[in-house]
Amino acid sequence: MIGIRGVHTTKALAARGMSPGALRHAVATGSLVRLRRGVYCDAELWRESEGRAAARHAIEVCAAWHALGERGWAAGYSAALLADLPVPAGQPGDVVFTLPRRWHGRRALPGLRLRTASVEPTDVTVLRAVPAARPARAALDVAREFGFAAGLAVADAGLRRGAVGPGELSGIAARMARWSGGRQACLVGAWANGARESPAESLSYAAFVQAGIALPECNAWVLGSGAGGVRVDFLWRRFRLVGEVDGRIKYTDQAWRPAERVLVEEKQRQLRLEEAGFVVVRWTGAEAMYHPDVVLDRIIRHAALAADRLGVPALTIPARGTVKVTPWHAECE
Repeated sequence: MIGIRGVHTTKALAARGMSPGALRHAVATGSLVRLRRGVYCDAELWRESEGRAAARHAIEVCAAWHALGERGWAAGYSAALLADLPVPAGQPGDVVFTLPRRWHGRRALPGLRLRTASVEPTDVTVLRAVPAARPARAALDVAREFGFAAGLAVADAGLRRGAVGPGELSGIAARMARWSGGRQACLVGAWANGARESPAESLSYAAFVQAGIALPECNAWVLGSGAGGVRVDFLWRRFRLVGEVDGRIKYTDQAWRPAERVLVEEKQRQLRLEEAGFVVVRWTGAEAMYHPDVVLDRIIRHAALAADRLGVPALTIPARGTVKVTPWHAECE
């Protein structure tokens, strides 16, 4: 069933016997919260959703759905958030909604971004009691609007968590090939993989694909396996190069504390890799997001060190400059 219990339209409230005066009184006294023209929410439900981004957004999506005559579905980052997939800070700023036909409403709808697109019935589902694009469709819509890297971060997470099925992305991307931003969607369909375990890893991998460099193994075991082994984010085995994306999670998550111990273990881990004949190159998630060229330059410099020290081939970027490596937030051209 579609619709969140506790989100009401004026028509539904009137059918239950609430007069216009009683409705105004309920809003004035704080028992109802006005979400949109003709759409209200129980104050207790609204308060309970505070600090729970997906739950709050589901209420806002439900209100938009009612305001649009109970048509359409949440799309892009809105759908990704409802599916508990990673979205960057500040997204979605507004509710992102798609309609099968252009909206001809007489009034503007603040806080709502409307898109028009065709959809297959299998592309849409119900998430948190509201209509939404399935995770695969949401990831590809993100790619079409914000680029390959952004879409890959959502798609990789969907595959890793089982929200996206094998072959689902490529099938939908094929239908989008001639749409605006369709090339970005097709790239996601071709390269998405559940082996990557964080958005930072996905953004980094997108930069590798765009630059045309030899692609690494993702989350590969280098030394042993299990508790005593060493697994790395990226491994260029032929080039004796290990790439690691440093994030704040392991230093701030309760499960990783104390931070001093984590730092010591990371240094010991890197020493084991270097003693085994690997060069380790590190970068941050922020660099992967906003400065992918900086990351690529650092990787190439460390690959040159590995070539000099270990006598292995040097990792290079072929035809440098022919591929535009864009930050995750760059919109499709």
